[in-house]
Amino acid sequence: MPSFADYNQDILLRDGALLRMRALQREDRTALEELFQRCSPDSIRFRFLFPLKALSNDMLNLLTDVNDTSRVALAVLHGTGADERIVAVGRYFAQEKRPHVAEVSFLVEDAWQRRGIGSRLLDALADIARTHGITRFAADVLADNRTMLSVFRKAGYALSATTSYGVTHLEFPIAYNEIAAARQAAQEAEVERVTLPPQFEPVPD
Repeated sequence: MPSFADYNQDILLRDGALLRMRALQREDRTALEELFQRCSPDSIRFRFLFPLKALSNDMLNLLTDVNDTSRVALAVLHGTGADERIVAVGRYFAQEKRPHVAEVSFLVEDAWQRRGIGSRLLDALADIARTHGITRFAADVLADNRTMLSVFRKAGYALSATTSYGVTHLEFPIAYNEIAAARQAAQEAEVERVTLPPQFEPVPD
């Protein structure tokens, strides 16, 4: 089984933007801080479930504490070379008492929201989790975070949901299903079409 640290793939958004998704690294602390600074207060509140003005060193340590199995995080990047930056992060961590269940969360920069990144991250994390014996995802989502709730509902998994004090707790099996399979197959085919060089050059008249 390949190491999660080697995870790296292109993703194509609905509007044609081509991004790169790779494993989050411990060296991404500065890039995570910069992502945090570019996000609106609402986006930060939706991600952490409460207002937060800055990421402490302890939080950065926690966010970059990843491994190949139970604590996994993916970064989505835009740009190339010195201009490349993280525009979204998705992660899961397995629960201690129920190791087959993992908590999943996402942070997407405001300018990149509602473009399909959340769905891509959810599919990729589910693929990785299944290879390590994780069978269910759980998530706590603020009830007014309609965008993230929509991502989960459209993913094709059988959701169970309870809401208490403004927080919706979701839990669902991540077994491969026809909806996810069709979505991923279409995505892979489109990425291949966009990234592969043309087979033939046009012949000038």
